[in-house]
Amino acid sequence: MDPVSAKVDERQDIVLDLDRLKRNCNNNRTIIVELLNHLYQKSGPKWIGAIEEGIKSENSKEIREVCHGMKGASATVFAWRISNLALEFESLARDENIQGLSDRMGELKNAFVELEKWIKAQPDLA
Repeated sequence: MDPVSAKVDERQDIVLDLDRLKRNCNNNRTIIVELLNHLYQKSGPKWIGAIEEGIKSENSKEIREVCHGMKGASATVFAWRISNLALEFESLARDENIQGLSDRMGELKNAFVELEKWIKAQPDLA
């Protein structure tokens, strides 16, 4: 395991810290690919759908819980941009700022698209 723990609000400019993920996974390409594919193919759409449903029903508590999980799961694989957005979304939900959440959904969706493109551009992961 990486001796330096992942922390919230770390490296907002980085889509994903692949070097740290590799270290945490003992450079096991299969595990790395599986974790990342799950993040953007399964978890991402599920989280986005749940947030959109929470916005529609104005359920800030549900949104906050989803964002909390997204924040932790993304940080675990060092997907900083998504983790930091999840932190911001969690805060908006805590403040019951449904309009703010709605206004920023495009940004969250784009972060997952960006992650997918970034992953597919990595020769180590192709």
